[in-house]
Amino acid sequence: MTVACQVLTSTRNPRVQAARGLRRARERRAQGRHLVEGPRAVAEALAAGVVEELFVLEGAPIPDADVPVRRVAGHVLEHLADATTPQGIVAVARTVPGHLDDIGDGVIVVLDRVADPGNAGTILRTADALGVAAVVLTSGSVDPFAPKTVRAAVGSTYHLPVVTDVTLAEVVAHARTTQRRVVGLDAAGTEGLEALSAGAAPVCLVLGNEAHGLDPDSAALLDTTVAIALHPRAESLNVAAAAAIAIHAATQR
Repeated sequence: MTVACQVLTSTRNPRVQAARGLRRARERRAQGRHLVEGPRAVAEALAAGVVEELFVLEGAPIPDADVPVRRVAGHVLEHLADATTPQGIVAVARTVPGHLDDIGDGVIVVLDRVADPGNAGTILRTADALGVAAVVLTSGSVDPFAPKTVRAAVGSTYHLPVVTDVTLAEVVAHARTTQRRVVGLDAAGTEGLEALSAGAAPVCLVLGNEAHGLDPDSAALLDTTVAIALHPRAESLNVAAAAAIAIHAATQR
């Protein structure tokens, strides 16, 4: 580990500016890097071996890592961090995208045009906790390596393959070759949640956009759809909450 002796106090410092640029999707794609905020998420990124650089608040503890460490003043950390209240550390990490061929046995969770970074990160965290094989985000979905998404995932980003930039048709074709049933979660689903754990084949669970649900063209690719039975006075569930219920059901096979 190399720790810079001088505390960085200028937001115009070249290293700070380069890291700050990773808050933009265009820069993340061009550089193949992203930002990680907070001790827990940074610890998981370090364990995964993807961290290249650390920015640590002056006076905060420095994790044991063989990467350059730069001490920064509070206002500089705020300039780097996306969170309203930064947690003392920001890392620059390599982005390691997953691929469909990387996916092992088990349930696959597909986010088809899910747009909210907080929802995507929360679903990724749930999928990790429940032992899902991979999370796939189709083209048009939120960037799973955006700061808010990474923060909401709290380290789970580095625990399982996260596949991006594929069409649902490609995901379905992969599911067919790996003997998975493709099941969509939809308020108007034709079956109950028990369908997710029925049968010998694992499930490829497809979740649609927060506002519009499953796209009609997407629904045509599915084997079936399932719905969560709600109390009559409840109109709907947030997609992250619905995902948690459905993923739990799917992983009970």
